[in-house]
Amino acid sequence: MSSHSSIQEACFSVCCSSPFSSHSMTQEQEEELEFSVIAPGASFITKDIRFTSQESLPPLRTSFYDLITAFPDYLQTNQADHLRSTDYQNLSCSSRHVSLSHTGQQQPLFSYSQFRQLSRSNNSLFTLSPTQVSSGKEMLSLARGESLFQSRMRKRITSFMNLEESEYDMILTQDRSSAFKILAELYSFKTNPNLLTVYNYEDEAVEGMIRITEKKGVKPKSAEFSWPSTEIVSEKLKRTMLRSKRRSKEDKRGLFVFPLQSLVTGASYSYSWMSLAQENQWHVLLDTSALGSKDMDTLGLSLFRPDFVICSFTEVLGQDDDDLTGIGCLFVKKSSSQALSETPGGITDPANLTVVKAEPNWKTRNDETTLRDHNEASTSAIEIEEDDKAIIEFRSLDHADSLGLILISRRLKSLTLWLVRALTCLKHPGSHETETPLVEICGPKTRPDRGASVSFNVFDWQGEKVDPLMVERLAEREKIRLRCAYLQKIGGSVGNKKRRDEARDGQSMSSRVSVVSVRLGFMTNFDDVFRVWGFVSRFLDADFVEKEKWRKKALEKRQMTGVIV
Repeated sequence: MSSHSSIQEACFSVCCSSPFSSHSMTQEQEEELEFSVIAPGASFITKDIRFTSQESLPPLRTSFYDLITAFPDYLQTNQADHLRSTDYQNLSCSSRHVSLSHTGQQQPLFSYSQFRQLSRSNNSLFTLSPTQVSSGKEMLSLARGESLFQSRMRKRITSFMNLEESEYDMILTQDRSSAFKILAELYSFKTNPNLLTVYNYEDEAVEGMIRITEKKGVKPKSAEFSWPSTEIVSEKLKRTMLRSKRRSKEDKRGLFVFPLQSLVTGASYSYSWMSLAQENQWHVLLDTSALGSKDMDTLGLSLFRPDFVICSFTEVLGQDDDDLTGIGCLFVKKSSSQALSETPGGITDPANLTVVKAEPNWKTRNDETTLRDHNEASTSAIEIEEDDKAIIEFRSLDHADSLGLILISRRLKSLTLWLVRALTCLKHPGSHETETPLVEICGPKTRPDRGASVSFNVFDWQGEKVDPLMVERLAEREKIRLRCAYLQKIGGSVGNKKRRDEARDGQSMSSRVSVVSVRLGFMTNFDDVFRVWGFVSRFLDADFVEKEKWRKKALEKRQMTGVIV
């Protein structure tokens, strides 16, 4: 499927919805909204059109016109396409790589052109030096004794995250999972004995926190989610959160771990859950991993200041998994720091209490002196500050700020909604009455407040589910980076008689459903989502699936017999 180099121009005009409007919706209402959201023009996506083979798909240019017909203002975001072509050349059409895997590091710190300019022979722009701490007090003290570079990083990230600098301490960690482990070890579960999480998918970082708290004698609880929307079962979560009238107002319930969106399905949750938690004496940990690049600028987060915030950043967008480097951040609200343990008695593994300091690897433009040597040699604080501003640029954060919340949100929503509708137009060949969908969307479909993640499953012509791990592997062969993920805590009916899944009708909330996950980022363009559509359409060919099944069996047999392939 060919790519068109001049197609990189795009944007979207659906208005940003209020975060407080995230309420439950019936399946019938959602289906009606499917057509009301995408209705401005005569787009084939709004019509009852079926594509039954890869060859029947329209070409890239025609599909792009369909996008701007459905979303007339999409072209107004060509600023994002310009940035992609000038500062993120590694994402250009010539690279042929599409990175849409779900990860908690969607926002890069540096642009690719900046990386090329500064990195020289280094694979990373900064070095992380680990230090083990033994208490919350020691951790916060170490965080406050920061270097000049780390001070600049803290100020820039705090501003980007829309957090009040004087209100929070920022602790740097090796990655997102490390931030969760530190909080799990230091949080005072002895006096605040509950852990309540809201994740409709298996998350390695959250699972690590749960394992630590279980060792401490805590019995973690989780929200439940409906099928197929994968949204919160509100009444059950509300009952779990409400504070018993017999408890003192000073008694804390525990730690409420809350993402505003699902990183896998794109289901959005109301900010009012944080308000309810705070009213009932829970400490709130906000996980921002699923949020878009400027979603922290929304009104809700200026009203509800969580006790803890976890975020993570990759250095450069589009890096290979083997070279993926970045940093995790744990923000601790100063007024909530007393909730962190001061004694090492409750620590399950001291190795979990590892924080890092960051130091740059790059050289200055004028000479071969490292930034660290430059700072040590300088005697004037004014000189240091002026040179520092010139050298230390977190250019990708600047790019996101220049695009802004509205532009990024509209761009991502238009691409997401178009992709969802395009995938549901793929049907296996047959008579009009017997055509069966190739793709089943798991999660919200075209709700305007959905996030920029899409999860789905692919089914062959017999209704058999194609292993998401196979889909991931085949996508990688086409240089498209998707991910297999696992949904969890799903209540009610997961599946139907026509489709054989891991879960059967009427299975309880222990259901575990594997899915293919696609995650769009602030530099995603239409060419990326079009290539995903074209790749998924290949599964309409029964021979394509069968050949891959036989190839997988042959590969497994060779590996068992020790034959190198």
